[in-house]
Amino acid sequence: LMKLLQKELDVTSGQIIVNGQDYKKLTQRNLPKFRRQMGMVFQDFRLLKDRNVYDNVAFAQKVVGEPNSHIKKKVPLMLSMVGLAAKYRSFPKQLSGGEQQRVAIGRALITRPSLILADEPTGNLDSQNSSEVIALLKETSKKYEQTIIMITHNRSIAQTADRVLQVSDGTLTDFGRCRE
Repeated sequence: LMKLLQKELDVTSGQIIVNGQDYKKLTQRNLPKFRRQMGMVFQDFRLLKDRNVYDNVAFAQKVVGEPNSHIKKKVPLMLSMVGLAAKYRSFPKQLSGGEQQRVAIGRALITRPSLILADEPTGNLDSQNSSEVIALLKETSKKYEQTIIMITHNRSIAQTADRVLQVSDGTLTDFGRCRE
């Protein structure tokens, strides 16, 4: 899915529907990625090293053209939600892995996308931080009615999901609700 969204692969069958719109049609209309109502959370955080926590989260809003007045209101609220209000001036190198991932989650959430793609968001974290990140993603998903598609190789993390798709060698091998 990540490669598809990066346009490295074409859809060969089926559809990806986001907010009632076919994703392929969105890409064919050359709609910029930041206008497709999707957020991304990566395993390696992808933070801007030369910007502090506040600016890393604000960056997403600047890209979509939010006025500074909105940014000044929304960023502190988001930092509070992800538990980093006190660290808004810190730079990525001054943060733990869990804190860096929460910055990345805040950046992905601040534009309130309907879909969040999370590629191994706990892959670089210890078990405590992994649990906190998963809880944060679940909480925000419910609060903002967002769909989160998370790729993981960790069965215990997968068991916290509402639904699980199991893929092997590019083929869907199982689908169902967790705990079934």
